[in-house]
Amino acid sequence: MSFETDKQTLDDLNILGKYKNNSVYSLFSGTVTRGGEHLLENMFQNPLTKAEDINRRVKMFTYFKEHDLAFPGNPEECDVVEQYISGASGKHWIFVLSHLCQAKFLETVGHDPRYKVWQDQVVATTKFLKNALGYTKELLKGMNGHPLEERVKKVVALLEKPAFAKILANENTNPGLMDMFARDRLFRCVEFKSLSDLLTLFHELDVCTVVGRVARENDLCFPVASEDGEISMKMEALHHPCIPGAISNNMAITRDKNIFFLTGANMAGKSTLMKSFGIAVYMAHMGFPVAAKSMEFIVQDGMYTSINVPDNINMGYSHFYAEVLRVKKVAIEVSLSKKLVVIFDELFKGTNVKDAFDATLAVASALAKRRACSFLISTHIIEVGQELGKACDNVTFAYLPTVMDGKVPRYTYRLQPGITADKHGMIIINNERIIETIRGEI
Repeated sequence: MSFETDKQTLDDLNILGKYKNNSVYSLFSGTVTRGGEHLLENMFQNPLTKAEDINRRVKMFTYFKEHDLAFPGNPEECDVVEQYISGASGKHWIFVLSHLCQAKFLETVGHDPRYKVWQDQVVATTKFLKNALGYTKELLKGMNGHPLEERVKKVVALLEKPAFAKILANENTNPGLMDMFARDRLFRCVEFKSLSDLLTLFHELDVCTVVGRVARENDLCFPVASEDGEISMKMEALHHPCIPGAISNNMAITRDKNIFFLTGANMAGKSTLMKSFGIAVYMAHMGFPVAAKSMEFIVQDGMYTSINVPDNINMGYSHFYAEVLRVKKVAIEVSLSKKLVVIFDELFKGTNVKDAFDATLAVASALAKRRACSFLISTHIIEVGQELGKACDNVTFAYLPTVMDGKVPRYTYRLQPGITADKHGMIIINNERIIETIRGEI
C-alpha cells in the first residue's frame, strides 16, 4: 500500500523539484553520489505507510544529525568509482588480464588513452576504499542498535581482509601492469558482488549524511509515528522550512477535534501556515525531519490539498468549476473511509460571496461527519465559522490576527484561538488611495 496523494498536492506544497525555486526537495539536494540522488528522489516520491518503517528511518537519520561525519569523496571521484565497478559485471580474471595487456600494448605503440583511463579508475577506487574504511570504522563507534550497523560492520570486515589491506596500504599512484591486474582482479572479479553491495550502502549513507546535516543546520526535529491513538497529528513550533525566520505556531488535530478551522484576513498568513502543516505531514510520512520543535502523528493513508487550483482554458473550465472538480475528487476519496489529511484553503473563492458562504458551510458540515479524516480548512468568510460552530462539536477554531498600527495593518502570523473579527479590507484600499487614483485626484 502506498501513501495517496497527487500532482496538485505536490505542486501546492512545492515538495518536488531539485532545481525548482524554494522546493522542499532542494533543501536536501546535496548528495554526493548519483545513486544517493536517485535514492533521495525515490524517498520523496514514495512516503511510507507503516509506523515501524517510519520510526526505523527516523532512527537511521537521527544518528547522522548527532554525528557530523563528512562523506568520503566528492561527486567527480564517486562517479569514477561507480562507473568502474558497475562496468565489470564480475568478468573472469583471464578476460581482465587479456584486456589489460591489450590496452597497455596499444598505449605503447599508439598512445591509446584507454590504459591510462583504466589506471586512473583503479587508483581512484583504491583511494575511495581506503577513505571508506576509515569512514565506516568511525561510524561504528556510536552505532549501537542502528538499522545500518550490521551492514557497516560487513564493509569494515571486507576492507580489512588481507587482500584489501595489502592493496589499500600501497601508496603507489602509478601502478604497473601486474599491480593493476592484482587490484582490478580483486575489485571487479573476486569481490565484485561485495563492492557492489558496498556502493549500495554508501548511497544510503550519502542520503543519511545530507538529511542529518540539513536537520542539524536548520534545527529540524524528527517526528514520532504511531499506528493508532487519540492525537492524529500534533506539532509544536511548526514553521515553513523554506522561509528563513518563519514564525512558529502550535497545531493539533485529534479524533475528537478532527477539523481545524482557520480564519484571518488576506495576507495574515493562512496559506503559508497551511502549506507548513501539509509539508510537515508529508515529510513525517517519509521519516524525514520536519520544521518544528516536536511532532507526533498517526500514520495516514494519504493527503490531498486545494490551495492553488488553476483554471483550465483548454478544457473550458473556469476557476470556480476547477475548484468544484477538485472538491469532488477529494470528496470521493474521503467517502471511501480512508484516513486522509485534507487541506482546503479559501474554498470556492472563484464565485460570489453568498455562494461561497453556502458552499463552504455545506462542504465543511458534511466533512465534519467523516471522523477518520483530518481537515484543515481556511476562509476569510468569518460567518461560515460562526455557523459551523453551532452545528458541529468537533471543530477547533483559530485565526491569524491583524493588528492596526493607526491605519496601517500589521500581521503577527501567530495563531489565536477563536474566529477573527478583523475587517480591514477597506482600510487597506483607502490607504492605497485607489479611489482617488481612479478619480485622477493624485
